[in-house]
Amino acid sequence: ACCITQFRYALIAANTLFLVVKANLIIPAIFLIVAVVALYHSISPYKTPSQLKEMTEINGVQVVGRISKLKVVDDKTVFTLTDGKAEIEVVYNGSVDGYSTEVVVVGNWKGGVLHATNILKKCHTEYTGG
Repeated sequence: ACCITQFRYALIAANTLFLVVKANLIIPAIFLIVAVVALYHSISPYKTPSQLKEMTEINGVQVVGRISKLKVVDDKTVFTLTDGKAEIEVVYNGSVDGYSTEVVVVGNWKGGVLHATNILKKCHTEYTGG
């Protein structure tokens, strides 16, 4: 009976040690997975018009390109954004002046049109609101 009791205590100690080691591995792994998923969803890389044309619908997209074919239609600014390979139509509820360099247009891609909410122009080495 004495040996069986000692064996049971040894078994309980081994199981407890196993659970502690397992918890020390699982908790950091879960934290790492959550961190990677959160980082992945917070990153919004720039898309090009070529890439955007392959998508059906996306909200909050950032598209980099050059503005061309600028016109005002029904109090909205309509223009073409190009990456040199493809062009997309952009509708913006604001004025678009002085954007001769590369810009980033932020908006929602729906029905083959980018509905812009913001336009950022490149100023030296960074993008600033226009």
